[in-house]
Amino acid sequence: MQGIYQSLGPIGVKYKIAEAECSRFAVSVKKKVGSAPCRNRIKRLLREAIRKERLRLNCAYDICFFITSPPKSPMDSSYVLCLVRQFFKNLNKESSE
Repeated sequence: MQGIYQSLGPIGVKYKIAEAECSRFAVSVKKKVGSAPCRNRIKRLLREAIRKERLRLNCAYDICFFITSPPKSPMDSSYVLCLVRQFFKNLNKESSE
C-alpha cells in the first residue's frame, strides 16, 4: 500500500486519502507479537477503537494499522482508544490545511 507512514508508539499506521466515499480500515498483527490469543486481543482492541472513533474523520481514508513487534507492556482498551483518537484528530488537521 502506498501512502504516508506514522508511528503511534507500538502501533504503525499507513494511510492515504481514499477514492471511495467511505473510509476503509485494515488491522495486521505479526506472528512474532505473541500467541494467537494475544494477537487476537490486540486486533479486537484496535477494531473497537476504530469503530468508536471512525465518525470523527472529515474525509475518506484507506488506513492500515499494524503491529510488528511485541509491545513492552500489555495494551489496554483506554490506551488504544486514546492513540486512535489522537491519530484521527491529526488526520482531520491535515485534511483541513
